[in-house]
Amino acid sequence: MKQIQTVWVVGAGAVGSVLAALLHKTGKAQTYLVGASPHWQKVAQDGLRFETHGQGEELLPIPTRAWDQVPPLGPTDLVLLTGKATDLAQVADNMRPKLSEGTAVFTLQNGLGVRELAGRLLGRPVEAGVAFFGARSVEPGRVVFFGPGRLVLSPGVASQALSDLLPAEDIRCEMVEDYRQAEWSKLAVNCLANPLAGLLNLTTKELTKPVLDPAKEALLAEVKAVARAEGVELELTVAKFNARLKSSNVPSLRTDVNRGRPTEIDFLNGAIVELAAKHGIPAPANQLVTSLIKALSG
Repeated sequence: MKQIQTVWVVGAGAVGSVLAALLHKTGKAQTYLVGASPHWQKVAQDGLRFETHGQGEELLPIPTRAWDQVPPLGPTDLVLLTGKATDLAQVADNMRPKLSEGTAVFTLQNGLGVRELAGRLLGRPVEAGVAFFGARSVEPGRVVFFGPGRLVLSPGVASQALSDLLPAEDIRCEMVEDYRQAEWSKLAVNCLANPLAGLLNLTTKELTKPVLDPAKEALLAEVKAVARAEGVELELTVAKFNARLKSSNVPSLRTDVNRGRPTEIDFLNGAIVELAAKHGIPAPANQLVTSLIKALSG
């Protein structure tokens, strides 16, 4: 098994901050949060205010590093990419010179094809996972974790190392042979939750309103048709989707819209539209929300 001594969490957003906090608390490996955002700057200055929903808040002195402070990395380092897919090109430019042949790289980012894109940009194999838990960036320096959660991981040495480092009581890690199925399952959830929350300024719990079910049905039917054309059968239904939304978490796309940042819509519903065109499948609902999000965030 790969012996990881240092984890570099690259992408100081809500998910990255939660994982950095949990890794820091276990103390099994030295953990650094890498970035440059206002949130990262606040953590570097004052520490991370980390709240597990319903269990109170604690201040964690998580070590941080700016891009130019990351040293050359070796076989005992694990790079965990957790930022926005829209930032991958810039992240790759910053990290590529730091990586050696033995450095493990792992992506936990939303969207279809992100693993392949990261591999191309970094010029190396990248392992991947999808995260099933809520994380909310409340304000710079403060995040809320809606746990416990789970990670579904592609098989590999980096996946095993990450699984060994994370606290099982907070994050359950599952390695699956059919990672593509897991990737599409998470994509389907995101294609419903993210655009509707972004357009309507709703929390995940508010997305369960029955009046929204026809919109969710239309989006999901297209996602499932495209997935089927790609060789993946999805079991998700609107009823199952609604049953999963128990917290008042804020989907990341809504946060991006509210803060005037680029969204990941091209990696979510936009990717469905692109694949639908490839297979000759109509996707008017996904095209509509993609266009509306681009108009709203442009």
